[in-house]
Amino acid sequence: MTHILLKNITVKTLVLAASLLLISTTQAQQYIFPENGQSKEQQQQDEYTCHSWAVGETGFDPTATQTQNSTAATPVPEQNKSRRGGGMRSALGGAAAGALIAEIGGNDVSNGAAKGAAVGIVSNRRHNRQANAQVTQQQQAQQQQTEQAQQQSNAQTANYNKALGVCLDAKGYSVSS
Repeated sequence: MTHILLKNITVKTLVLAASLLLISTTQAQQYIFPENGQSKEQQQQDEYTCHSWAVGETGFDPTATQTQNSTAATPVPEQNKSRRGGGMRSALGGAAAGALIAEIGGNDVSNGAAKGAAVGIVSNRRHNRQANAQVTQQQQAQQQQTEQAQQQSNAQTANYNKALGVCLDAKGYSVSS
């Protein structure tokens, strides 16, 4: 018996049912009431027709995968905010460079090493501040992009809902949010 029922279902009916399911899940906040005694089948067909028309008018399909409509969130690269042992490594590197320069210049090697270590530490701190500032800036830019994409999506959805409501109203339905 199941085979007989499936043979009588047309592709158009299957597409209509699938579309209505998607519309109902994305439009859960809207209630549609027939004002002229339309049957459930007629209402489903009218909702599908109005959905197709609203998509054509607005260029937005809330039943489509949202990844095509939103900006893909780009993860902020994890930067080496503070290098492990970076302060010590910078101090040792600076000390070695300072000692070498002092040796070449015929100056006090220990004094040159101390000055080089200080320069290495200061350089490491500056690098860490710059890296932290860059990460913060990237995070803020990403947050702004996400907010803009959400605002755009909300505007597109509102525009689609308005077009859908106008169509259904013209077909004799009362639409409420």
